[in-house]
Amino acid sequence: MVQLHRFCDTSQQAYWAVSYLRITSGDGAHSTFFVCGRAKLAPLKQQTIPRLELCAAVLATIADKQLREELELHIGRSVFWTDIMVTLQYIRNTERRFHTIVANRIVTINENSDAEQ
Repeated sequence: MVQLHRFCDTSQQAYWAVSYLRITSGDGAHSTFFVCGRAKLAPLKQQTIPRLELCAAVLATIADKQLREELELHIGRSVFWTDIMVTLQYIRNTERRFHTIVANRIVTINENSDAEQ
């Protein structure tokens, strides 16, 4: 079984996402490989940490889509990891309307992944 695991995080200066491939063999042994990492500088205009976390999540979901197309492996599932609960609440919220910047990032995340990932 092959899985892609994505970790995304942020600081006031930058946000980033890294990808690992986890392969489980028939005997239950696990192997983990670093695949790629991407980072971007935060905008000059001060942003809140939750908004930057959304940017990191967008970076992770777009990288997931690209790697699924490029890798010549059957990937069973993708798992996304973040350490901020606000980001998860933004993504799972379907009732509230958000500011444009937040709404655009949520749409991008939902187009490239599922909320349960």
